Amino acid sequence: MKPGLRFFLFALILLVAAVTVLAQVPRSQPDAWSEARSGFVIRLGPSEVWEKLQNLRLAHHYVPGVERVEMLTSRTSGVGASRRIFQDSGDTLDETVVEWEEGRGFEIRLHRGPEGPPPPFERARFRYWIEKGEGEETHLSLTILYQPSGGRVGEWVDEMILNSEMSKRMRELGVSMRDYYEAGSVVR
Repeated sequence: MKPGLRFFLFALILLVAAVTVLAQVPRSQPDAWSEARSGFVIRLGPSEVWEKLQNLRLAHHYVPGVERVEMLTSRTSGVGASRRIFQDSGDTLDETVVEWEEGRGFEIRLHRGPEGPPPPFERARFRYWIEKGEGEETHLSLTILYQPSGGRVGEWVDEMILNSEMSKRMRELGVSMRDYYEAGSVVR
């Protein structure tokens, strides 16, 4: 083996070992949650927005990359209602309502069956919240709350890349939701 290649492989092994060790170092703030949010105005009254928002079967109409939704519980709204999201990548994601305020919003826990959420999250929740705007307008806010996996390395990745990407996705989701709620435009 050539000395240059030997050095490269040795350096690569050291880097992988260092990242593996650092991933075991607990986060500096173990109970802290990161968040990314989007807020926007929908030109519909709060009751019309709530009518669509509370229907947990509609996500495939406005969430980019979602093919279909299947309810996992007989309960279709309120705390305990659970759905499975089928993504066009072939992956699935389960979402279970953990908080519900009739007419205002709800929060769902993201998970895969009894397991936790998909990588890169150790824990994750998503919050939908509406407030009356001016006239027949409603302000809808979307927030993803999460704890990145991977200990201190996950914390660094979140600060450098992940949170920015999540914020971008929240803005894209907001645009898709507004277009669907106001004009029935389905995202694909």
